[in-house]
Amino acid sequence: MFTPPKERKTGKKVNFMATCLCDAIFDDAAKCAVQILRKFAEVNFPEDQTCCGQPAFNSGDFESARKVIRHTMRVFSENDYPIIVPSASCAAMLYHSSKIAFRDADKGEREAVDAFARRVWEFCDYLANGLGVEAIGGRLKAKIAVHNSCHSRGSGTPDALAKFLSSIDALEVEAVKDAGDCCGFGGTFSVVFPQISAELGLAKVKAISALNPDYVVSADTSCLLHQKGIAEHAGIPYNPRHAAQIFHEAMKNGGLL
Repeated sequence: MFTPPKERKTGKKVNFMATCLCDAIFDDAAKCAVQILRKFAEVNFPEDQTCCGQPAFNSGDFESARKVIRHTMRVFSENDYPIIVPSASCAAMLYHSSKIAFRDADKGEREAVDAFARRVWEFCDYLANGLGVEAIGGRLKAKIAVHNSCHSRGSGTPDALAKFLSSIDALEVEAVKDAGDCCGFGGTFSVVFPQISAELGLAKVKAISALNPDYVVSADTSCLLHQKGIAEHAGIPYNPRHAAQIFHEAMKNGGLL
């Protein structure tokens, strides 16, 4: 499990880290997350941000991962605000896996990484447990299926996502069979072990599509990207949405944005 640090930084001034996938593919998810955050906090966006370092880390290239993490730490060093990430896997990389990447570093750098890790939150987790938001509200008449990624396990993200979805009027949330199973993405795992990844992904897609949902919802765009590709290859209709997109549409329908 990817357990967040204890006593993490909170406050109503936050930094936003958009992530590579939001920048390249899910730009609307980042936009929706920022607009929602602005209802509850002041949002800062450092321009020089790049990647969390996860591709290199997952490939075992810790040296390259450390270079990326050091850059990210410098970019977000202009203040000590919490860093909100619309991706459970990217957040877990920075608050959990970064410590592994620097486990052999000198004491000063390890302490700096630990301090940085305490600032990092996944978007849903921060809304619920950093800002104390109790409900998203609004209305969205739709049936959805939820995928909680492996990287969200051990964090407050799954419970926060479930709580917020339950607060949306007219939204029907279907239970997915074997919901805890991995979808097979795992970043570079899907490249190194494509056959295993594809089989896991197809099993997940079939379990979800059997429910015939209007949307497949997750706090991890990487899993959604993988599942969408698997579904298209198999000719299965699949409509992925990041949690922030669902929240945004519901709030807009309810006149809350």
